[in-house]
Amino acid sequence: PLITWEGSWRTLQPSRQFDPHWENFSNVWNEINYPRLLFNTFAIAIIGTIGTVLSCTLVAYGFARFRFPGRNLLFLLVIATIFLPGAVTIIPTYTLFNKIGWVGTWLPLIVPAFFANAYDVFLLRQYLLTIPREMDEAAAIDGAGPFRTLLSVIIPQAWPVIIAVAIFHLVYSWNDFFAPLIYLSSAPDLQTVAVGLASFSGARVSSDPGLIQAGTLITLVIPVAAFLVFQRFFVRGIVITGVEK
Repeated sequence: PLITWEGSWRTLQPSRQFDPHWENFSNVWNEINYPRLLFNTFAIAIIGTIGTVLSCTLVAYGFARFRFPGRNLLFLLVIATIFLPGAVTIIPTYTLFNKIGWVGTWLPLIVPAFFANAYDVFLLRQYLLTIPREMDEAAAIDGAGPFRTLLSVIIPQAWPVIIAVAIFHLVYSWNDFFAPLIYLSSAPDLQTVAVGLASFSGARVSSDPGLIQAGTLITLVIPVAAFLVFQRFFVRGIVITGVEK
């Protein structure tokens, strides 16, 4: 007897298939003006990081090395600001910056970094307390004043924790979304990459998620590279600050 096979034949597809679309990187780079967004974010993050390192180092040096009336109480007040929710200060700070004409500029994102923050001050102070005071006394015998001692003795010994503080602020400023959103809403040319990517993803996430993923990877390059380059100092600063004291 003649047997005939009938049916629908198709080629089985592999369960997993690696099919990268490298063109997504160039497409997203051009669609949302990534060079401008990255420049804005980089400038804000670097200037803010410099301000944070300078101000927090000076404040921590004062608390760690100088004795003055009310020092401990003042330090407790500084630390207490850590527990103040950020949402409480949004309206007052926005009102202040709006009255002095800073809204629509980078100033609200940069200037506050030059006034120290409690978390980094605490981290630096705890590290500076581990540096023997005999080094300060030796510098004083050689005729060094407080600032000379800070530059020649304290800072060279505190590089690990200073780099840790710098990376903390760099990553925070790079990822900051809310502050640029409210202060730069009237100046799209000054926006950061976090706001630009969020606006782009809101319009394209359903139609082309590959572009969103490519944009996210581009955004991660600089903070990840900074951490990898300074990883040794970063980990050392955190470990010594947390353990030795």
